Amino acid sequence: MKKLRMFVLMLAVALTACNYVDFDPEGQIETGAQESQLKLKGALISGGNIYVQQDVSAGVTLESTNAANPLNSATWTIEGNSYTGLNITHKFSTMGDVAVVVTATFQSGATESRNFTVKVVRDMSPYDPVKVYITGSYTVSSGTWTGYTRYNTIILLSKERFANKTVYGYSGNFNDDNLSLWLTAAKVPILDANYIIQNGLPASAGSDVGKYIAIKRDLLARNYSLAVGEFEKSDGSGNFAWADWSGSTFVTASKNVGIIEFKVNPNSTITPLGDGYVAPVALVPGMGGDSGEGVFRYTLANGKFTAYFKLNNTFSALTPFVQIKDQETGVWGTPIALTAVTDFPNYGKAEFNEAQVLNSLSSLRFGNVIANKTPDFSQMAKSAYYNEPFKELRFTILKQ
Repeated sequence: MKKLRMFVLMLAVALTACNYVDFDPEGQIETGAQESQLKLKGALISGGNIYVQQDVSAGVTLESTNAANPLNSATWTIEGNSYTGLNITHKFSTMGDVAVVVTATFQSGATESRNFTVKVVRDMSPYDPVKVYITGSYTVSSGTWTGYTRYNTIILLSKERFANKTVYGYSGNFNDDNLSLWLTAAKVPILDANYIIQNGLPASAGSDVGKYIAIKRDLLARNYSLAVGEFEKSDGSGNFAWADWSGSTFVTASKNVGIIEFKVNPNSTITPLGDGYVAPVALVPGMGGDSGEGVFRYTLANGKFTAYFKLNNTFSALTPFVQIKDQETGVWGTPIALTAVTDFPNYGKAEFNEAQVLNSLSSLRFGNVIANKTPDFSQMAKSAYYNEPFKELRFTILKQ
């Protein structure tokens, strides 16, 4: 049997409390070349860098920063491979920083050569940018909580949600004697700022580029809230800016997209306390082996990709639709009418050939009225697959 692995490429969003970060919602411009008139856009972008997953095809585009002098052509060299054109696709095989060398010709006839850097990471695996693990436990032997169990907890946060990727920090209600007193913003140790998921568990990336930072706490069985972000300056001083964790199963959008909430259970499990908490299979359509959550789910079977979307009203009161985006052109396809889902009145579904979504970045959006083609962003935002800058459901399915 072929194994399926689900990868969601959740891209960085602007920090809600940060006034020193600029974000281009259409693509990432690498900084550092003051006189350059070239900008690199990537399908997989992240704060001040372009991040891509190793051995997964990624599309990149070159554009002029001068609207009056657009580009005519470009040549590329990446990992010994040569390409031509303003839009190219490359499968990055080298871990860490990879040079993207371009030479472009403008409409004016002028040319410019420039080196960009793309960061290739090993682990872009589970779709949620927040993951919480319990790795052990012990009985408290002294103090106020004598006899209680503390659980060794590791919280992983995707680096794609940070802007500067220098000094990470966190704050939360970790004071067991006074839950209303949040911890003053604490720095994440350097050794914990470079983690991956290995064999299903958190692990240090060593000298490789890690996907996550790790927060390690010994916690009692109760509810927790925390904010994670970055210090304004590289030395850990200045303002502490919370990151935006929109779409996570640990975040409630109507409350605050910067606050992560979860419960540590006495049976050494974790319950996310956000919007996107995955409902039991009996409460959502599809089959038991489906991937996804309450808002967006999918089935891969017999060469078909079937997607399920939770609507904001009953199907019978709507004429819902879905669109899929051409990643090369950025153009949304013709709206496709959803069909009803038996026994699930608030869901609609659509079927595609699996070749349309396998082994590449995919973008979907859905809405309630096919005639006006208006996406339902408020409903999509509840999904763990929702990407706020692009305002779409973004994911990659790798099949091997």
